[in-house]
Amino acid sequence: MPDLSDSALFPAFGELPPAVTALVGSGSDTTVTSAASTSSWVLLAQIKENMTITKPTLIVTDRTGVDFAVMFEDARVSLKGFRKGYTMVIPAARRTDKGEGKKAIVRIEEGGDAGVRVIPGSLEQVFELAKVADSDTVGQQCAACGKADGPLMKCTGCSTAAYCSKACQAKGWSDLGHKSNCKALKSIKEIWT
Repeated sequence: MPDLSDSALFPAFGELPPAVTALVGSGSDTTVTSAASTSSWVLLAQIKENMTITKPTLIVTDRTGVDFAVMFEDARVSLKGFRKGYTMVIPAARRTDKGEGKKAIVRIEEGGDAGVRVIPGSLEQVFELAKVADSDTVGQQCAACGKADGPLMKCTGCSTAAYCSKACQAKGWSDLGHKSNCKALKSIKEIWT
């Protein structure tokens, strides 16, 4: 699993490279295209609100607290699952500057939405859970009582947390917050392992 605190792999919005655009066509058929990217950085941003009018548009916040818009060029994109408070994962995102006096945005080109994922948890929660999922002790000791000897049962939802008994599993689920972390852990593992 990659280190989510690495700003070279997971840059903030202001550190994203600008989109490279070129005009194609002539007259009224002119369109703007963006250079394809084979880069390996990923933008992580927490969804604040859905501002869709004509094109699916989300207002998000990056790791430094900067708000910006993510706009999908394909108006048919479904934002089902893109809920307020969840974290967007956008591979090779590029900043599109809108001109003087206007805020820059991240544009997701038509067909580019397939790589965009959502983790059901806040950005802060994603950073914390990624550390947990990457820990050497995960799955080696009971997540509720810390017991390391004897057989452990892994959570069937995320396959990350392990418990020594049903009582510890119930305690982990309700008292220790695994209920709110399970789906986010599962998504993190699906994306990066």
